[in-house]
Amino acid sequence: MRHRYAREPRCSYVVVLENPSADLRDLAAYLSEIAVANFEVIVVDRSASEENRRVLRWVGRYVHSYADTIRAAIDLTTCDKVIVADASVRYGMDALDMMTVLLELHEVVEPQAYFDPLPWWGGIEAGRVLVQRSLHAVADHGSTFGFRRRVIRGLRSIEPAVAQDSVRRLASQGAEVFTAIGTFVRRLPPAFSDWVRDLPRRAEEELVVPARAALFILFLPFLVALSLLGGGRVAGTLAGAIAFATVVLAVRGRFGAARFFPLRACLFAPLSILQRSIGVYCALFRRVSVRRELLPDHHRDAVGQIHVGRL
Repeated sequence: MRHRYAREPRCSYVVVLENPSADLRDLAAYLSEIAVANFEVIVVDRSASEENRRVLRWVGRYVHSYADTIRAAIDLTTCDKVIVADASVRYGMDALDMMTVLLELHEVVEPQAYFDPLPWWGGIEAGRVLVQRSLHAVADHGSTFGFRRRVIRGLRSIEPAVAQDSVRRLASQGAEVFTAIGTFVRRLPPAFSDWVRDLPRRAEEELVVPARAALFILFLPFLVALSLLGGGRVAGTLAGAIAFATVVLAVRGRFGAARFFPLRACLFAPLSILQRSIGVYCALFRRVSVRRELLPDHHRDAVGQIHVGRL
């Protein structure tokens, strides 16, 4: 049964469904706990699933097919503090309390998500996160964040941007973003097929930061050139040194997060570098392919104009 709030909710919680959920009852039970803790629960479903509507309309306000996450969160919520999460996120009550406190102090708050349980493809993501934590004090983008509505409404623009997640969009428009790397939020790992399906989007996001994309673009050619010039042993030695350094960085990034990232996640860090390098090449190849598909039409139009001019 839908929760009736005895007093004004202290925060709005917006969950976004991209695909039909495999375990709706677990999600419904989790959202019911959120509602009991005096959070306004809003379900934004983009999957057009009747089963989702039947199960989840009782735990909060259910809205079907809202195009943009930030716009939906602004239009549908009634609280000034808003937490947005995808269906795989499972906040603990301590993390929710911390988010509400941090939203008193900051315009946008992004906590640190972690996978539990941790399959091997989740280990690759965990290794990436640990290396990122070691190099920069930033959380992983995409799965959950919080913001204050009155601040976001005053931004220059909140229209969708290509290859930008919601937090980067808000930051690009002048919002103050606080990275709460000490606030950990559990995330259920995706199915392997879903993880593979999401790789192109993650690769496109790598291209948003040119310096980082250039690093991953040069990684594989550098190893190939070194192998041709110095032999396989030299290239193998360098690759081993890079892998070792990456594991060391992951171990360093695990400081303060050992409870949430098992030690074996550090061993996946070299695979995360390789996966990101290959992903950047795939993203570039897709962009070139799209442009090549568009060129013949433009070429035919230009040739037609030339013939008409001659007539």
